[in-house]
Amino acid sequence: MNELVRNRAIGAASASASNRAASEMVLSTMALAETKRMARAHSAAVHSLSIDNIEHRYMLSTGADISIQLYDLNNFEQTATCSRQVAPTSQIAASAESTHTRLISGIAWYPVDNGMFTTSSFDHTVRVWDAESMAEACQFNLESRVFSHCMSYTGAHALIAAADESAYIRLCDLRTGSSAQSLLAHHSGCLAVAWSPEQPYTLASGGIDGTLRLWDIRRADSQLCSFGHSSDSETSPSGSSNSAIGGSVSSVLFTGDGSRVISMGSSGKVNVWSIASPDSPLVECQLSVSKHSNALSGSTQMALTTATTRRIADYEMLFCPSGGNDIAAIDIANGKQVASLDSHFAPVLCAAWRPEHLELYSSGADGNVLIWCPPIAEELSEEQRQIRQDTWSDSD
Repeated sequence: MNELVRNRAIGAASASASNRAASEMVLSTMALAETKRMARAHSAAVHSLSIDNIEHRYMLSTGADISIQLYDLNNFEQTATCSRQVAPTSQIAASAESTHTRLISGIAWYPVDNGMFTTSSFDHTVRVWDAESMAEACQFNLESRVFSHCMSYTGAHALIAAADESAYIRLCDLRTGSSAQSLLAHHSGCLAVAWSPEQPYTLASGGIDGTLRLWDIRRADSQLCSFGHSSDSETSPSGSSNSAIGGSVSSVLFTGDGSRVISMGSSGKVNVWSIASPDSPLVECQLSVSKHSNALSGSTQMALTTATTRRIADYEMLFCPSGGNDIAAIDIANGKQVASLDSHFAPVLCAAWRPEHLELYSSGADGNVLIWCPPIAEELSEEQRQIRQDTWSDSD
């Protein structure tokens, strides 16, 4: 750190380079939070987490036990070990009449209003819920298992893009209550979808067939490109898979400026693609995945820090399930894995980043929701410091 300050002072490093280096140094120290923890609320694997986009205060979790849990991350109770425990403030129990009947694969807040959230499920439905009453508002029956879904952060339209095991991406319109449009996308089914944060009608999708595609839903010929294929190669939904992807595409997301798409393949290959030059990836990172692991064969959820966040300026770090019990932290500028977060007892399936708080939330097959943060972001009370000191003394 002293070297960073010295280089900045003598003009040997630009402000942007100094900010990047400092941010990497902070985020590479991410560890399990000591002062805050989540109460266990799920009896089976958790497949999806969502933190609201308005206040970054409320989080939803769901998964194989078909319950839905709502947390206020600022509302906690002190425990006997002096840590602050966050428990659900509301829930939709698995026994509720209106809940899904099979595994809930995805959950997401309505991006422009905390009063509503959406879910997708293997029971063939996408459902819309009132967050205040925790009651179902409407549902769409897609007649196929739904692996994931998303809504546009721009608020320009009310379309839910759903990835399911059919060859189509379904676009469900909240305003009309019907499935408004279908895109012939991936011949083996679609696992992941993501809307551009800058272009409201641009959508990325990843398929079981190992292809990653970009769409403009306003066009008759909606497909803009297939990443990793040259412009004169076959890019139709029936085209061949792409070895650059690394198996089926288990997760897709856009960077904050909308200029790049990040994909993760079932083999553990992470690629960063430029929309302007989609023929080959800008950055590649191959994670070490056991050949016996199938954790990345379905839809997974990555998390990306925000480059414009005040506390970590000019830096983007990707947190993604590794196929094992840990989360890989990757610098997307160069593909370097800078850390591995390992405290789960079973494969990690999802992660969510809480902007401005330097907090990462993760969960997976063990049903536990864990909180990660840099030690610099935690403030220990005198009692907590004493407990830590006693723990260290006992281990000597």
